[in-house]
Amino acid sequence: MSTESEAAPAKRTVRVRWFWWVLAAAAVLCTAAGAFFSVTTVAAAQSMPRIVVARYLDALVHGHAREAMKLGAITPRSGDILLTQAAYATATDRITSFTLGAPVTRHGVTTVDATVEEGDRPYHRSFRVVRAGGLPFLPLWKLAPVTPDTVEVETAGPSGLSFTIAGLTPSSHDAVAKLRALPGSYPVKVSSSSADYSAKSGVAISHPAGSVVTPTVFAAELSDTGYADAKKAVEDWLDACLATQDAAPANCPFLVKEETANGVRLSDLRWSLVTRPEVDMYGDWYDGGWDVRGSGGSVTATAKVTRLADGATGQVTTGDIPFAYSGTVTFTGDGAVFTPARGDGSQG
Repeated sequence: MSTESEAAPAKRTVRVRWFWWVLAAAAVLCTAAGAFFSVTTVAAAQSMPRIVVARYLDALVHGHAREAMKLGAITPRSGDILLTQAAYATATDRITSFTLGAPVTRHGVTTVDATVEEGDRPYHRSFRVVRAGGLPFLPLWKLAPVTPDTVEVETAGPSGLSFTIAGLTPSSHDAVAKLRALPGSYPVKVSSSSADYSAKSGVAISHPAGSVVTPTVFAAELSDTGYADAKKAVEDWLDACLATQDAAPANCPFLVKEETANGVRLSDLRWSLVTRPEVDMYGDWYDGGWDVRGSGGSVTATAKVTRLADGATGQVTTGDIPFAYSGTVTFTGDGAVFTPARGDGSQG
């Protein structure tokens, strides 16, 4: 009997010890789990702003314009012809990769800086993120509305030039179009209603918000027909100058300075061309027309001479008078028009 009674307290002691060991182990596990959960929560909260920025940029990398605009809270407005899935599909040099920095909060504003590779152009861009609910220790984040890029296209030339971008026609028919767009380069096709000039097609590059927007200019070039018509306009202008009987014909490159001098008056003046300058036209349309220059020309003037003292008359012919000219040619509904730079006989 005594042996059995001594064994019972020993068994109870063992059970009590196991209970406390299990309880201690459970406490340790709970503490470890809590610590792990806290670390994981903090890590998730810190990385969440980067994740929302990454989702937006990743959508652009994969060509998902609709998803990117939804994530970036970009709402197309009237005239935003480039803020569509179809337009973005035509873009080249889109964002191909990116790296993100750690979130930074200053004065209550949280931003994530990104280094973006767009075509062969790396550049930096900052994205603002805002809280979108969640728990105090685990907030949810979303992108603040993203400001789209800007594409600016300009046609330089006479009236009659028009263009499409990404296969679409801007709602404004002005020579300059300023359009909101997702990052990339968009194809531009220029058309001309005239056989005298045209402009090469190409691409227009988007510019991020906050950067200096430089328009992509598509300048008119003369066709062979246009060059011939422009040259004829210059020659017609010169021939009209030669046909005048004025000593100082208006808007012409030559003159006789004194009609009456030293008691002698000139009249019935006739101009004769000795050497016709070669017409040179330069490059693309610039600042209102195509530049024109002519040099190496010369004329003579023949006139009736009257001596004022007694009315005696005679005829005189000058020596060669050299001249040059410069100006611009443009085209109107009536054809090519030449405008001289100066018309006082001092062209050059």
